[in-house]
Amino acid sequence: MKSKCEKILQKLYFINDLAVSCVFVLLFVTVITNVFLRYFFSFSFLWGEELVRYCYIYMIFLGVPIAYRERINVSIMYFSRRFFSDKIRYWLDIFFDLIIAITITFIIYHTIIMIMGKLGSTRTQGLRLPMGYVYAAVIIGYVLVIIEIVIRFIKGKDSRDINFESKEIIE
Repeated sequence: MKSKCEKILQKLYFINDLAVSCVFVLLFVTVITNVFLRYFFSFSFLWGEELVRYCYIYMIFLGVPIAYRERINVSIMYFSRRFFSDKIRYWLDIFFDLIIAITITFIIYHTIIMIMGKLGSTRTQGLRLPMGYVYAAVIIGYVLVIIEIVIRFIKGKDSRDINFESKEIIE
């Protein structure tokens, strides 16, 4: 039986995956609609390109926690598996998590300051949305990454993607 925390995490993962999927569909439909209108009717919505840009921003920042959770950062995995032993990889993984958590915390803090300032209340040109909504993607995505890092530290060695018996090298 799953604990209450695991159930909450599963719901959070589902919501994150669903949000990325919905934003992608919105982005796709908007692009196709604008291309169709521009090609056949020489008309496009003023706000279409802006919506696509903001959907792309949200898709990226909501996708970062998924990539982090699934451990699909190719460059770090490639170099750590190729050049280091399993034990060193384990400690490097912890080191990278700490560096990422510190950097992300710094970014979240300054994004909040920026949103609370004049820039957060500035409106976008086409959609007339407050820019704070756009910058909120940074906070939402990175808070989800911080949650993933905390989960890895709570779970300990079992949550690390390092097989101490394996000597396989990715080439």
